[in-house]
Amino acid sequence: MDKTDATDAFWQRAKDAGANIGEDYYVRRIGGDPETTAIITDLVVKGLKRGTFGLQWLQERQPELRPDMDKDAMLINHDGVPQAIVKTTGITPVPYGEITEEHLKVEGPGARELKRWQEIHWPYWTRLLEPHGLEPTQDMLVMVEHFDLVYPTAA
Repeated sequence: MDKTDATDAFWQRAKDAGANIGEDYYVRRIGGDPETTAIITDLVVKGLKRGTFGLQWLQERQPELRPDMDKDAMLINHDGVPQAIVKTTGITPVPYGEITEEHLKVEGPGARELKRWQEIHWPYWTRLLEPHGLEPTQDMLVMVEHFDLVYPTAA
C-alpha cells in the first residue's frame, strides 16, 4: 500500500509525541472488509491484539503482504485513514494444522479459541488462495506475526 499525506502526517505526529519509531515505515491494512478492519485496528489500538497471521503462499505471490522487520508498520483502516503504528517483533512459521491456542495469544478477543480462529481464517484464506489456483491445506505454512503497539499507546 502506498504512503499518503495522511500517513505522513500521522507519522510526524507520532515522532512529535516521542514515539519510539524508526526513520521509515510501510503501510498495511489488516482485515478483508471495512467492518473487520475497523474491529481489528480498534483491538490493536486498545492493546488487545498483539499480532496477526499470514500465509507463506500468499506472501510469496504478493510481497506487499510480507511484514518488513526493518520498518515500522502504519496500520490503516479500510478507507486508508491511519490508526496505529506497530513494530513487528517476531515471526513464527507454523503449519496450519499445528496452530495451538498458545499461538493464538497474539490474537484479539473472540478469536483466541482455536475453533473460532479456524472458522474465521479457513474460509478467508480459501477466498484469497483461489485466484492463485491454490486451496488451503493442513500443512500450509502460517506466519504468526508478533508485534508491539508503538503509537498511539494503549489506553
